[in-house]
Amino acid sequence: MHLVGNGLEMAVEGKMQGRTWTLPNVEGKGLCVNNSLCGSKVPFRSSDGSRHVSWYICGPTVYDASHIGHARNYLTFDIIRRILEGYFGYHVHYVMNVTDVDDKIINRARRNHLLERYVKNVTKIHTVIEDVSLAFEEETRKQQKKIIMTETELEKVSSSRQKEELDDKLRQENLKLHKLKQAREVFEKLKDEDLSTGNPLEILLSGDVADVLASQLDAKEGATVTDHEIFRAHAARYENDFFEDMENLGVKPPDVLTRVTEYIDAIKEYVQRIIEHKCAYAANGSVYFDTKAFLDSGHEYGKLNPWAVGSLGLSSESESNFDTKEKKNTCDFALWKASKPGEPFWDSPWGHGRPGWHIECSAMASDMIGEKIDIHSGGNDLMFPHHDNELAQAEAYHGCFQWVNYFWHSGHLSIDGLKMSKSLKNFITIKDALKKYSSRQLRLLFVIQAWDKPVHFSEAVMNEAIGKEKQLLNFFKIVKNSLKKACPEGDSLVQGLHNNQRFDNEDFKLQRSFKEAQSQVQQRLEDNFDTAGALLALLNLISAVHLYFEKMVGGNVKLLLVRKVAEYVTKILQVFGLSNASENEIGFGSDSSTKTDNAENVLGPYLDAISSFRDQIRAAAKAGVPKESILQLADDFRDRTCVDLGVRLEDTQGGSIWELVDPNILRSERDDKLQKAAEANLKKLESHRDRKMKDLEKLEAAALAPKEYFIEQIDKYSAFDDRGLPTHSADGKDLSNKAKRDVEKLMKKKEDEHKKFTERLNSNPALLQNLRNEIAELTSQITQLRPT
Repeated sequence: MHLVGNGLEMAVEGKMQGRTWTLPNVEGKGLCVNNSLCGSKVPFRSSDGSRHVSWYICGPTVYDASHIGHARNYLTFDIIRRILEGYFGYHVHYVMNVTDVDDKIINRARRNHLLERYVKNVTKIHTVIEDVSLAFEEETRKQQKKIIMTETELEKVSSSRQKEELDDKLRQENLKLHKLKQAREVFEKLKDEDLSTGNPLEILLSGDVADVLASQLDAKEGATVTDHEIFRAHAARYENDFFEDMENLGVKPPDVLTRVTEYIDAIKEYVQRIIEHKCAYAANGSVYFDTKAFLDSGHEYGKLNPWAVGSLGLSSESESNFDTKEKKNTCDFALWKASKPGEPFWDSPWGHGRPGWHIECSAMASDMIGEKIDIHSGGNDLMFPHHDNELAQAEAYHGCFQWVNYFWHSGHLSIDGLKMSKSLKNFITIKDALKKYSSRQLRLLFVIQAWDKPVHFSEAVMNEAIGKEKQLLNFFKIVKNSLKKACPEGDSLVQGLHNNQRFDNEDFKLQRSFKEAQSQVQQRLEDNFDTAGALLALLNLISAVHLYFEKMVGGNVKLLLVRKVAEYVTKILQVFGLSNASENEIGFGSDSSTKTDNAENVLGPYLDAISSFRDQIRAAAKAGVPKESILQLADDFRDRTCVDLGVRLEDTQGGSIWELVDPNILRSERDDKLQKAAEANLKKLESHRDRKMKDLEKLEAAALAPKEYFIEQIDKYSAFDDRGLPTHSADGKDLSNKAKRDVEKLMKKKEDEHKKFTERLNSNPALLQNLRNEIAELTSQITQLRPT
């Protein structure tokens, strides 16, 4: 026996105890992932070659409600985490931080506090109008300055990559200015309206106007805020809000949660060690990372985004807004910030201050994981400066040259062509999104997208996700229905296998499709977690099952094979976090509210619905109501009661079939169906009214005496005979013979129409009025149905 290459291939020659064996020669790259540190796909290996993997993910900065852009990041990496654990068999140690002290938190908490104080104390509306008007002028000036600075820098750069990113930055700044102008236009209209009804302050400070005023209040009075509880309470509120959103999205909680405010001492020690390693310096109460000294010691700075190094426009708002002349180099960044009036602070060897933005992650990740991290992840927008600065700090601290082995960045989510962002005010909160879409549909959105590429959020891409969900739901429904028919209640699957189980051509064909799908799923997931490709392989397998059922109508369906396929599809959906099916269950699983051992709690709502429905049927039967009314009760039970219970009930030729589905999905389907029905009814009513209006137009034309028809056309004719026929044109000339024949023919038609109208009117004197009433009633119905 000898080993070949790296030991993964083995051949056995000769005989061992009378037996010959050869190891199958299997080719495969294994898992390869896109690593931002090298800008390409590379094989994935844990630090020590084991199945244990450390992962640090940048958590939220808790200053406002989470939006779909955040869902993009955390749902995406939740999917990948589940694949690593559930498919590839890794043991992931998942650490997430919460940034609960930061410039954004401080500014937002302080501004909210100042705005509340202002609203409480202001007494005159004209004072508010003056203050807001001045605030708009100042905010507009500041925003225009940012645009000019970005344009100036854009003109100077030569790197195409840097130019591309600065161009995107410029578009963002222009959007902010545009939204600022829109807010001002709204305010100008509001201040000129009658404010006597309602709360005038609430009206004037609606929308973005309050933010503009709060910014100016902060500039003038921010230093007066000294109660640190204001900042702690603000962060705690939005931290709770974030984790509530994550739970509603089905995102697994981290194994370890770290907060900046719980690591202040560790962060100070971390900063001190970087100073001792001569890669940082103190200046007037602040501490800065010395990028030049770091480079001189043989390290690389800007590993992830080298073209952004030195660009003020591409640095974070937190860094660029920290005005100082104390830096040795413009690329240097703050490790510890001396606190200004109106900011929270902690004691330190350098004076009262607080951590810089980047140092927190380096210190907390090093504390929980150590000097070597397998995976570090975050949104694409964190690549520079946050992650590049993290790397520099940690490598200076540990004295290493590769603190992180794999850096993963999720593609950002855009809307209207720009990254969804709170600062751009173009975001949709997770809570609002979950009012329209289910958590499974949002997760499916990111399953069908490449995790490391941008995603454009729109109704079209959501419809694509919903369409794939329906394909999966339909597949499980058909399989479950087949199993129910073959295995009546109380019978096991084996007891239902009374027919011939020998495979024929169609069975072998499905078996081959199954095997091919399994191979495709593995290949796709090994290739940079290509969940879209893996899902496509599942959908192709599902199509093969549908074709199999079509071919086997009245034939010998092999339920064991079909069940096996359904179990596999369920398993992969479980890996993606799309199914919470329990053991031996196929499909998406039941709502968590039904997973309880208390039979009364589980069955109560269903038994109440059945009992109520029975009462209605009995009452209807006793009252002798028509059959149609009883059928309507049955339809209402199906379309309303069952939907709210999460039961899809469908009528088929063989009887009703059911399946358990998320009630929100069923309600959405029902509402969509009702909306389409309403649109069809509206179209039908409009068409009916238009026909009636044409009828009225014809009758009113026929009501006119034929003799009057031509006489009214003074722009065409000037003289007429006794019948009212024109004899001369408008310019006094005799009509030609052809013209005379034409008017004679038209006169005959008008006389016939008038005669018929007169006959109809004699038999029905209210003919015209009835028609007008019908049109008025139809118009009223249309107005009520037409959306406002």
